[in-house]
Amino acid sequence: MPLIEKALFQKFIALLLIFAFLSVGNISSATEIKKAESFVEYLSDSIIRLVESDISPEQKHFKLEALLKNNASINTISRAALGVKWRLIDENEKKEFSSAFTNYLVKKYGKQFDEFQGATMAVERSIDAGKRGILVSTRFIMPGTSPISVKWQVWKQKGAMKLVDIIIENISMLTMEREEIKNRLVSNKGSLDDLIAELISR
Repeated sequence: MPLIEKALFQKFIALLLIFAFLSVGNISSATEIKKAESFVEYLSDSIIRLVESDISPEQKHFKLEALLKNNASINTISRAALGVKWRLIDENEKKEFSSAFTNYLVKKYGKQFDEFQGATMAVERSIDAGKRGILVSTRFIMPGTSPISVKWQVWKQKGAMKLVDIIIENISMLTMEREEIKNRLVSNKGSLDDLIAELISR
């Protein structure tokens, strides 16, 4: 084979390999996005069915807490909420804070989720946000009111999709709670024990 033809052939093979690599990447990304959307549909449906159920508030709290623990990255959320303080505490303190913070989130957002009774959700679009995971944009159609924009930030952890943040009308739950915990820590003069006790009592 002449040198010119050989060089062209090698370039052609290289282009094929690049195209194949990019195609595999796109398929993989599309598959992960589809999994993230299915996960969000399951999670939102579970929340709506729970708030519409006739069980007691205590039972709702218990089931919502179980749903959060099973489907959210509690450790990631707790670490982000506590900020720099997280790196300064031991494993037992991290577990205690995570448990108290989860209890606090369930109490706070459990009441807000009641507003979603009768709602239906539609996935609008999803994007692979790299290190931020996958952002699934949805819209909740609410009876008697305007639709609500809700974005779900999820990523894969140990082979399973996990929720990291919920962004309602462009307001990040995680960002808001990070400021809340920061302020509470200051008001408790930096005492983690007092902060944990306050979160449990709320």
